[in-house]
Amino acid sequence: MAAGKKKPEENGPASPGIRRSLRAAAEEHLARSPKVSPDLTGQTPEELIHELQVHQVELETQAEELRRAHLALTESRDKYLDLFEFAPLGYFTLNDRGLITEVNLTGAVLLAAERSNLVHAPLSNFFAEKERDQWHRDFVDVVKKGEKLACNPTLVRGDGSSFPARMEAVRISDRSDGMITVRVAIGDITDIRNVEEGLSLAKKKLELLTSITRHDINNQLMTLNGFLELLHKKVPDPDLCDYFSRIEKAIFRISSMIQFTKEYEQIGINAPAWQNCRILVDTIAKEAPLGKVRIKNDLPAGTGVFADPLVARVFYNLMDNAVRYGGKITTIRFSVDEREGNQVIVCEDDGIGIPADEKEKIFERGFGKNSGLGLAISREVLSITGITIKETGGPGTGARFEMTVPVGMFQHRTPGDLP
Repeated sequence: MAAGKKKPEENGPASPGIRRSLRAAAEEHLARSPKVSPDLTGQTPEELIHELQVHQVELETQAEELRRAHLALTESRDKYLDLFEFAPLGYFTLNDRGLITEVNLTGAVLLAAERSNLVHAPLSNFFAEKERDQWHRDFVDVVKKGEKLACNPTLVRGDGSSFPARMEAVRISDRSDGMITVRVAIGDITDIRNVEEGLSLAKKKLELLTSITRHDINNQLMTLNGFLELLHKKVPDPDLCDYFSRIEKAIFRISSMIQFTKEYEQIGINAPAWQNCRILVDTIAKEAPLGKVRIKNDLPAGTGVFADPLVARVFYNLMDNAVRYGGKITTIRFSVDEREGNQVIVCEDDGIGIPADEKEKIFERGFGKNSGLGLAISREVLSITGITIKETGGPGTGARFEMTVPVGMFQHRTPGDLP
């Protein structure tokens, strides 16, 4: 219970002082009311006394029920008042002019100001000077349009120190007095911002380290490959050809691994966004080395998925793999199906297909005739937003890749609504 509050029982209906005040009020009300005498004809004094006693018991019962209800409401009020005062966020109530009319204890501590000095003060006083104009514009939109506001302003405390904040504001329009009020919640996100900056700095250092390491390793591989060629020319022994071939393959594998690290570190750098799949397929089909292979794009206009921007690389890899390993392939088709409430983007071809025992191995890094990186990276890119990919085609009838998009990550829009 909040400090300084009296126990509900001290102000209960049973208090003698309250009983006297209630009687005085009742007598005053009776004096103002029209004089109407009840018809007591035919009733004995004993009957009248009995009726009065019954009414007395009824009134006492009602009074007890009211007292209990009053106690319950008081306890509930105290509980929620404590929750309001000591909530982890600062809560402010503003009038339509942006003046603070109510603030909880957390809000006062957050702004390092006395609560009495906050009431009737403009909340804009606590914004960094360069952000006040934006706050006024946003506040007008909240008041006039009822738009919910969410922003991360820099606020200035009463002692002059500043901090990054997370703020949300919403208009309350169901007040009985018709007055417009705005409820604002404010939290200090200094710790979160510090962690983000620390992670960003660590990420930059790691990227720099890996970039330098890749560059140095690639230089050493080029040197190794050059000396290997010279050695092969100077020692043209057929018995050693197999060893030379194995060394060349090892160099190629190392180079592929280094390339994988370069491409992998790009995954997740940019935030996921809505991607127009039909446009992506059309665009990539013009860039991929397809030769005489035809792309049939049956994705409806406006087909969008919420995915990492590198999803474009996924479509490229699917086309490239089909051309490389599909045999006598003539067509690659993209379409969309619906299955168990999920949308499935399909890429299928009319090539030789994939053996049953390799359907999962093709997504492993290093598997395959080339670098073995494309499908491994593709699976990682799609998984960022929960999209899964698997191969379901039949050997000899062509490859079929199904990308299952979870609910909420797929949408159909009219052309132009998606990027």
